[in-house]
Amino acid sequence: MKKFWAIALLFCSAHSHAYDGLSSELSHAVGGALLAGAVTKIYSESENRAWIGFAVSTAAVVLEQGYEISRGANRNSQIKDMAWHALGSALGAWATDKYLLVPVVTRTSVGLVIVRTF
Repeated sequence: MKKFWAIALLFCSAHSHAYDGLSSELSHAVGGALLAGAVTKIYSESENRAWIGFAVSTAAVVLEQGYEISRGANRNSQIKDMAWHALGSALGAWATDKYLLVPVVTRTSVGLVIVRTF
């Protein structure tokens, strides 16, 4: 059933048109949050999983929007899309790291050892 809905959404996406309205920019933020959250979940064993999720998601949109700019798309519109996606990526990676995944236990210790013979 999931595959059916995924295919149906792909067919519907061919008829969508982009514009610079609030709903378009929010969709970029939501997409960034979802992508960053997924990457953060994949790297759940790493101490820097939130940074990895943010970096991968933001790098993906910068490459994609850069390609669109090189093909003649409106530069200002593409930069807005990058900024909203990066904002969503930061929020998604942070929320996934903070609220959805268990804390990473590391082997660090700080302390003072006093040895005294009696």
